[in-house]
Amino acid sequence: MKNDQNTFFEKVLLFIGIDVHKSKWVVTVRTYDLELKTFSMKPSAEELENFLIKNYPGAVYRIVYECCFSGFWIYDYFTEKGYSIIVTPTNRIYKDGSTIKTDKIDSRKLALQLSRELLREVIVAAKRIREYKYIFRIYDKQKMRQGQILRQIKAFLEQKNHLLKWNRWNKGLLEKLKTLKFEDKLFDLKFGNLITEYEYIVSQIKDTEKIIEQIKEDEQLGRRIQIIEKINGIGIISAVRMCLYLFDRKDRFESSERLNHYLGLTPSERSSGDKIIRDRSGVCGNRQLRSIIIQLAWMTVRKDGALLEKFDKVYKSSGSKQKAIVAVARKLMTKIFAAIKKEEDYRINVRIASAAEQRIKEKPKKMIRTGDCV
Repeated sequence: MKNDQNTFFEKVLLFIGIDVHKSKWVVTVRTYDLELKTFSMKPSAEELENFLIKNYPGAVYRIVYECCFSGFWIYDYFTEKGYSIIVTPTNRIYKDGSTIKTDKIDSRKLALQLSRELLREVIVAAKRIREYKYIFRIYDKQKMRQGQILRQIKAFLEQKNHLLKWNRWNKGLLEKLKTLKFEDKLFDLKFGNLITEYEYIVSQIKDTEKIIEQIKEDEQLGRRIQIIEKINGIGIISAVRMCLYLFDRKDRFESSERLNHYLGLTPSERSSGDKIIRDRSGVCGNRQLRSIIIQLAWMTVRKDGALLEKFDKVYKSSGSKQKAIVAVARKLMTKIFAAIKKEEDYRINVRIASAAEQRIKEKPKKMIRTGDCV
């Protein structure tokens, strides 16, 4: 009887949906047609693995959980053990119209939709890439805090109607503010704390930037960072950021069109009857990255004749500088994509055809037979 129990699930395909929370996991185990078990457990990948092996020995496990606060350590654990596991984005789970939402329902829904192959899979980056990205998240938080402190200092000066409120922020102004004294002791104490915190956060930003610069020594990313860094107007921080979020793998995007759509740089159209709304495509990727690329486009357009030509052409036809610079950003990313793909240095004043234009050029001409002519 024991042998029969051990061989019953041999090579049976099981689908496991995990609804992940800090205090507990809700797990559903099912076949294609039947739900076997739904239960709660401690948030432990090792315990879940032991449970599956003990209760369903010899089965083939396919596991899924949603992108969440926990990151990808669950994915790493099961991948290293050789299991098939995917991470799915929350907004890609199909809704059934029900207003009732519980952990058990979510877990069952994940397992069911995995068995029907309805879920989209998040492309999980390599561990070192994820660690590099985490450094950037810390860096962005530090820059954000720096801006907050600056606005608070300006508000202090505005409240006291101090003449320094009109001065442009620079190192000289910071030295003047350090010697500034106010009558109210508590007010003066808080102002001094802000200045101290500002100096500290600036030192932290500089340290983080040094760490980011070391990423260009990475064996796989180094050459791609070097290609982007050589573009006039793009610094090392922006080059590393673009490489991590866009070019960490060569096969991340099939074409420059996919890349530009991911960044929200491609036009879109919504029409209903006689009403037509033309807008840009939705941003699929990092929204901050899109704004950075727009800023880079404003700098590079002044140094690359091909980009300047594109700006003039779109501006004359549309009358909008914003539309023109988006078109420049799109062309800039097309050129960067081509340079990365070919592993060649970026060349200024060179026109790069879009993917659509290249397909038209590569399309073979239709042969016309003499008998077809009228």
